[in-house]
Amino acid sequence: MRRVKYLLLRIKNMDFKRMFLSGKFYFAIAGAMLVTVLNISQEAMQSRWNVSVYYLVVSSHGVGAFFEVFSVLAVLPFALSYWEDSRNGYLRCIETRIGRTAYCWSHLVVAFFGSVISIFLGMAVVYGVLALKIPWIKKEELETLTGSLSYGNGLVLPFYLAARFGVEAVKYAFMAVFALMISGKIKNLFVLVSTPALFYYASQLVAEALQLPGQMRWYQLHGGSIRNFKDFFVIAGYFLILTGMEGVIFVRVVKRRAQNG
Repeated sequence: MRRVKYLLLRIKNMDFKRMFLSGKFYFAIAGAMLVTVLNISQEAMQSRWNVSVYYLVVSSHGVGAFFEVFSVLAVLPFALSYWEDSRNGYLRCIETRIGRTAYCWSHLVVAFFGSVISIFLGMAVVYGVLALKIPWIKKEELETLTGSLSYGNGLVLPFYLAARFGVEAVKYAFMAVFALMISGKIKNLFVLVSTPALFYYASQLVAEALQLPGQMRWYQLHGGSIRNFKDFFVIAGYFLILTGMEGVIFVRVVKRRAQNG
């Protein structure tokens, strides 16, 4: 057991290093920054920048019309790793050294956190820079924030914004792991990077057709769903559980594929 933990930690460190040295990771961050700017530019221009950072975050409704672009960017940091490894021969080499289970969970963890970091930074950096030009929040908005959102007087606005960005990032990371999970079944790269968005829309159709309860409609959750810190941890935990379920399926898919040759 100790050896398994050691090997898992070792390959996880290798995978994180691989991700941080990849240009796709930084491209995803830059892309998230660009999409965030485009998403709020119209609102900011119409108001002639007479707005607050808080207002821009709330009025943006997440990523709005750029949802599909964000879903593709979330895949880039590491969700394509298994697809790449199975084609360049690296998969067989590493599997014989650490085993398929450790390989799968390591890649899932890195893919998840790679997406979280890239999406979160892409959004946070843009709004952080805007805070140098416009106020974080206006007085009348602050009264609304501490009232309807049930935040105490000790809350600092950046924590609330970070929580909103965090929920968005975790949601896209869950979708990116879905692409990792089925990457062994899809050969076409274009189709693979499109699967998170397809999964999103398919989930809506299935939920409506089967009249599933709200707890199973994960696609309805977003940054605006947060009303207090408890909401953040509940939503983040919800997506972590779903991601863990994807991990179980991913391990089984990889093992079955290996058995079938």
